[in-house]
Amino acid sequence: MAQKVILDVDTGCDDAVAMLMAGHHPALEFVAVLPVHGNVHLEVTLENTLKLLSAGKLEHVPVYVGANAPLIGPIIAGDGDQIIRLPFPESSIQPQEHHAVNFLIDYYMSGEGKDTIYMPIGPLTNLALALRIEPKLAKRIPKIVTMGGAYIEGNTTPSAEFNILADPEAAHIVYSSGIPITMIGLEVTDKAEIRKNDVKRIREIRTPWADAAAEIIDIIIDIHLKYPGRTGGIVYDACAVAAVIDPTVFQAKPMHIDIEINGTYTRGRTVADIRDRKKLPKNVEVGTSIDREKFLDILYESLR
Repeated sequence: MAQKVILDVDTGCDDAVAMLMAGHHPALEFVAVLPVHGNVHLEVTLENTLKLLSAGKLEHVPVYVGANAPLIGPIIAGDGDQIIRLPFPESSIQPQEHHAVNFLIDYYMSGEGKDTIYMPIGPLTNLALALRIEPKLAKRIPKIVTMGGAYIEGNTTPSAEFNILADPEAAHIVYSSGIPITMIGLEVTDKAEIRKNDVKRIREIRTPWADAAAEIIDIIIDIHLKYPGRTGGIVYDACAVAAVIDPTVFQAKPMHIDIEINGTYTRGRTVADIRDRKKLPKNVEVGTSIDREKFLDILYESLR
């Protein structure tokens, strides 16, 4: 039986590839997608989401529009591959009338979602709001697999990864909720570089969704090659989807994670007790590495 997933996205390029994987891999059933603020304003993340669903032949996936700003403070926009409007035609898909927060509450509280993994690959605002409205939701969501965080070094500040920094208060609510969490952070994603030769293999698949993925990944690679030491591009959110399809693709270690919300220099940091110094409950399964070749095989299989 296919694993049901809900994706919560702030669609730039890497979210788009993640959606194509979730929508076309036989091991997954793509239940719904929830655009949220993040890399850019909600208007653009929604536009990109709808365009991607049409280009990737995923028009059947319902879209529930989410939060347009973090719980506290201004939107922190991304840059590079994070702010691009996807190069696909306008979509005729219409979002659902229900707000994403209401959808999450209704879906999981009804019992329909008892086997559905929730996958936030953008800021965690939608779920944080849902948990504040209906705290019982924490007992109804079976598992979260998220792309976010870093236990060593950030990518937006020296301490913080973008998705967490974009709404640290929301991340604090989610990470302290008691819901089982698997965190696919920068220590995993940075080891899953995709190179030009890999994109050539994707183009040879010749499905509409493989063509769409190749176009997007080419954009990511061209941007990331500008950075010293890079030989390809990092498609962050695709790693989280691969980890659900085949958990053996990554290595993990249980850790206690807190979210820093007050630090002058460390706001948004996922503070990990790597050596278990405090002997606190281990609330997160933290990804530490990934098998790049196996990740690529999962990507190719998703796009066939």
